[in-house]
Amino acid sequence: MKQTFFLIALAVGLLLFAGGYVSEHSRTAPGMSAPALALQQADSTIALDRLRGDYVLLCFWSSTDAPSRQAANLYTAWHRAHPSAPVKVVGVNFDDSEALFREIVRRDSLEADNQYHASGDTAAVVARDYGLDKGFGTALIAPDGKILALNPDDATLESIIK
Repeated sequence: MKQTFFLIALAVGLLLFAGGYVSEHSRTAPGMSAPALALQQADSTIALDRLRGDYVLLCFWSSTDAPSRQAANLYTAWHRAHPSAPVKVVGVNFDDSEALFREIVRRDSLEADNQYHASGDTAAVVARDYGLDKGFGTALIAPDGKILALNPDDATLESIIK
């Protein structure tokens, strides 16, 4: 009897744990609504809900994470090559130092007006909400606020233009 009770309790615990894991990591799956995001820099504020009606390419990066830094550069280059594309590129940086962030933006010739630095509690909330515990990435968000694709390639971005 004790063994049966233990097995039932174990099964219920596993189900609850698995349910929490799935809901935590599927928040940013394609088709889901993008989590809220609001960041400030000295002279401007970005709020994802204010960008409704536009496609948004939300690129999370850090200077110490080479693939994410390269992605920020590639998406910026794509945006410059397609200036009339109905896509707003927004970079969110997670460097410990805001001075380092600003220097990397300058050195890499990123579009400074579209780059935001997240630190402290704000960075922790954004990382949690966007499931960045396994690394940085990019989300393409539709005008209705739903996530269309994660880490989209050129073909996916080109399909938006047409």
